[in-house]
Amino acid sequence: MKKILMLVLFLTAFAAAAEQSNYQLQVNGLACPFCEYNIHKKLAKIDGVVDVKVNLKEGLVDVRMQDGIKLPEAQMKQDITDAGFTLKSIKKLDEK
Repeated sequence: MKKILMLVLFLTAFAAAAEQSNYQLQVNGLACPFCEYNIHKKLAKIDGVVDVKVNLKEGLVDVRMQDGIKLPEAQMKQDITDAGFTLKSIKKLDEK
């Protein structure tokens, strides 16, 4: 019985992780640690966002969404614009 329970828990955790959506945003205007903090703060407030990672050098922002929730692109674009940046592109990253 314990083995079955452990197997079910393992498979459930694995399936949940596979459902998360990851996106990479190309953002113009990211130049300093304050920019990083500002965009991280804005994007982290969006419902369903689990993690935000900013690469200042490349101008990239990686956003990980909660299980089963898609990136609200219109809201994301508006929040980036409101923060003083320009969204250049959004790319959905494949899970492997």
